[in-house]
Amino acid sequence: MRLSLLEILEVTGGGEVGGTQVGETFSTFHTDSREVKQGGVFFALRGAEKDGHQFVGDAVARGAAAVVVDRRTEIPSGVVEVLVPDTWHALYALAGHALRRVQPLVVAVTGSNGKTSTKEMVAAVLSRHFNVLRTQGNLNTETGVPLTILSLEPHHSALVLEMGMQRAGDIARLAALAKPVIGIVTNVGIVHIEYFSSREELARAKGELVAALPEEGLAVLNADNEFFPLLAQMTTAGIASFGQERGDYRVDQYEALSGGGSQFSVGGVAVRLSIRGRHQALNAAAALAACEFAGVSLAAGAEALAEVQVEHRLQEVSTPAGYTIIDDAYNASPESMLAAFETVAAGPKGGRLLAVLGEMRELGSLSDEAHRRVGLRAAEIFDAICVVQGDHARMLAEASGAELVPDRAAAAEWVRRTAAPGDRVLVKASHGVRLDELVKELTAA
Repeated sequence: MRLSLLEILEVTGGGEVGGTQVGETFSTFHTDSREVKQGGVFFALRGAEKDGHQFVGDAVARGAAAVVVDRRTEIPSGVVEVLVPDTWHALYALAGHALRRVQPLVVAVTGSNGKTSTKEMVAAVLSRHFNVLRTQGNLNTETGVPLTILSLEPHHSALVLEMGMQRAGDIARLAALAKPVIGIVTNVGIVHIEYFSSREELARAKGELVAALPEEGLAVLNADNEFFPLLAQMTTAGIASFGQERGDYRVDQYEALSGGGSQFSVGGVAVRLSIRGRHQALNAAAALAACEFAGVSLAAGAEALAEVQVEHRLQEVSTPAGYTIIDDAYNASPESMLAAFETVAAGPKGGRLLAVLGEMRELGSLSDEAHRRVGLRAAEIFDAICVVQGDHARMLAEASGAELVPDRAAAAEWVRRTAAPGDRVLVKASHGVRLDELVKELTAA
């Protein structure tokens, strides 16, 4: 969104030091100096480990035309310095101003697994009736959500936001800013459990989304999840449920297709996805529930879902060596690991099924048992497994009978040595293991 300097000063309560005319406008906003675009605005945020004020010089060198700071800094003449009491408050205040100017329908998605896939599905379905802006990449954080909102333009009529969390209060803060009318909680697993004393406490933190919905809104909840009753009690909004076993939007007659993708029905309407997995069918059901409330029919929604592609989510990529990489490297939890295993096992038969796996992070005291359980199931499904070394990787390797390798380079060598033409190789780990880099290396021409 293009905002004038005068607007920025008025909304943030800031004072201008140096720089340009108050009528000057800005259209890009940044919190990472490395991502600054020419003419953009850089917010110097104080974090737990780093202070953004240390990177003001870098932001200016990369083309920032304005910086929002809470203390004076040394910057060249011609660059505007907006001095505010609190840069975090300024960022959120400006994002709130952008939201009020456009007033789109806001749909928010959270959950332990499936957030990104569900967000992409909701955006695709809503696009049948709305001009949609959605979260890009992994901008689902305390900085990513306000930056996404600041990307709104006057023509946008719907905003689909993915909301991540680590601790209690994270979702509440994002929901207070975004003011969603529709909120989807895909499921509650154990990812991030290391920051909570119990799974119920974690579920309540996810439930902060539905607690923030207005009475005239809609909470879309997983009826198969054990925390469905708890989440339902946390909202005054209407409730639409989805699931495989029960729910208003139930996945029926699921079938993995031999040529790729899957088909099933929801509410008597046939749905076909280009991606496999019962977990993806559940994500689709959640998206259909949300979008029918927004005015998109199930039939139109099903038609839109057929076109959805989600990068790094069980995406099959052929390699020059003749084997296929199944790229699910974006992230991992026990639930998503097991879902991925079942999905690839139901895929085409032919060559062998191999896996390169890495640790699952933020599981706290449940980590060893989770890695053991996932490893035992991997041993039943895959013909050969490689596990990349990490703090919790040894338990996964031992339970699965895998070869434990020290790094991504060794994993790449293992694949080249082990995989033959016609084989399929699943690649999956927590994002911090960066197995996406391994995928790039193995699939490069």
